[in-house]
Amino acid sequence: MMKIVAGKNKGNKLKSPKDLSIRPTSQKVREALFDIIGRSIEGAYFLDLFAGTGAVGIEALSRGAKKAIFIDKEVKCIGIIKENLKRTKNSQNAEVCKGNFLSGLKLLSKKNYLLDYIFIDPPYNRGLVNISLAEISKLPILKESSIVIVQHYKKEEIKDNIGNLKLFKQKSYGKCQLSFFAI
Repeated sequence: MMKIVAGKNKGNKLKSPKDLSIRPTSQKVREALFDIIGRSIEGAYFLDLFAGTGAVGIEALSRGAKKAIFIDKEVKCIGIIKENLKRTKNSQNAEVCKGNFLSGLKLLSKKNYLLDYIFIDPPYNRGLVNISLAEISKLPILKESSIVIVQHYKKEEIKDNIGNLKLFKQKSYGKCQLSFFAI
């Protein structure tokens, strides 16, 4: 059972699928991610792209993010995200969008969102990391101080510079790696 690591929802249990169709971000990786981000999450607009269970975006809300947006293309995941938001009483600070990453990003651009953090956790080894970063760099959804964080298989080849995004930090946790990009 997954749990929220810290903040107002610390210890709340989150639903995850019974099958192995998605790979939720572990508590250890979520804790490390938010230890790196620190208090700058407070009041932030946070995007959880390829959201799965929504655990990362809900963790952001628990730690003080003003709003979290969740994008996933799977109907099953959308249902789980909505249930997890309801369980943690965070629905009022969230927006859940069903669609692929590209249509979701374009929708945010049309709505004139400016995001502080974007967390990307696509299926491993499908080339979606570099494609996602390239699309994000083309859209006016980032502030000058925005950070894009990618969770990926540590042996997957990630470009250092994609559009206006530059890699500035990487941390490994077992087979998983977090890569941090800024403008």
